[in-house]
Amino acid sequence: MPAIERGQQNTSDNINWFISVGGVLTDAFLLQFRIHDISAGLPGTQVFPLPDGTFEDVTSNLGHFAAGSYYAFDGTNNFGWTPGVGANLGTYRIEWQWRITSGAALQSGFEDFEIVSSLPGPGPGGTSYCSVQDIRDAGLTDLAAYPDADVLAAINLWQAFLERACRQWFAAKTIVLSVDGTDSDTLHFGVPIISIEYLKLNDSSEILDASNYRVYNGTSYPDDRRNPRIKLRSLDDMADIYTAPISSGRLRFRKGRQNQEIKGVFGFVEEDGSTPALISRALCKLVIEKLANPIPVPGGAPAFAPPPIIAGALLEERTDGHLRKYGDSISFDPRRPSPYMGLTSDQEILDIIKMYRAPIDIATPAHPSHLR
Repeated sequence: MPAIERGQQNTSDNINWFISVGGVLTDAFLLQFRIHDISAGLPGTQVFPLPDGTFEDVTSNLGHFAAGSYYAFDGTNNFGWTPGVGANLGTYRIEWQWRITSGAALQSGFEDFEIVSSLPGPGPGGTSYCSVQDIRDAGLTDLAAYPDADVLAAINLWQAFLERACRQWFAAKTIVLSVDGTDSDTLHFGVPIISIEYLKLNDSSEILDASNYRVYNGTSYPDDRRNPRIKLRSLDDMADIYTAPISSGRLRFRKGRQNQEIKGVFGFVEEDGSTPALISRALCKLVIEKLANPIPVPGGAPAFAPPPIIAGALLEERTDGHLRKYGDSISFDPRRPSPYMGLTSDQEILDIIKMYRAPIDIATPAHPSHLR
């Protein structure tokens, strides 16, 4: 069932509808929709569009994004349909109506979806580490000055920054990795492991039995999120050409280029699968700071006066030529990481980034130390 957050704009890959004729996607002569809140049961209450009984036409506006392909779009505001920040949580139903040609009978269909406080899954179209409602609850309540669409865009922008600054993400994400073998029994990862679906060793097409390796993915004690890894076990009786060539039956990640394939779920999450509360707090504070202090618009009146130019120490002066040479004005404050100087002055945000920043790389031992 599709899901969408309060205050989140719908996109073409979420709440959508497709028309096909003979298995071929085909544009309809007319296509429209309406949405009912059925969280309290059927028939529900119409919430979009209003008044009750009307439909939103997406036949030819931006809600029609490809041949025979449509999504829930708000033509009045010219963006994807967006649940209000105060919308009821629960199940909703979108009803679609269409005619293939002008003289064809009116057809209809429906799909249920959920409005939730936060979505499972990371990244664009997935979990935001804080919601629009979180920003409202933190004090940014002026809907006219800070529309939901602007708040959501700021959340997406600064969430991407936090992930880049911390070198990892903070929600469960399923990915397939092809990594280099290291001629040892251990593979280290830059992002914590939540679970492993399969491991294919040394260019093998066969999935290695899970009893042959251990996954270090603890989140309490021991907490393996700071050093996530997979470690092979010793199997002296194995004689497989993929798993143990010329190694006396010992498993190892044979040295090579992208010869190890791993599919799993990765992300720095808490034991219950949630985003760390401090990361959510840092994002919330950063979004509020940036929305409340916008960048001056070129050509217009600046939102705030630019800071005065502060020169460094005077290094050289020529009285006749009126030449003065100053040193750099940058002062290196150990309390602020140099990569983010000028981005924010909030020491709490900077400390949280430092706390959750993953290492650039972790060296793999050159020799194996097999588990038994």
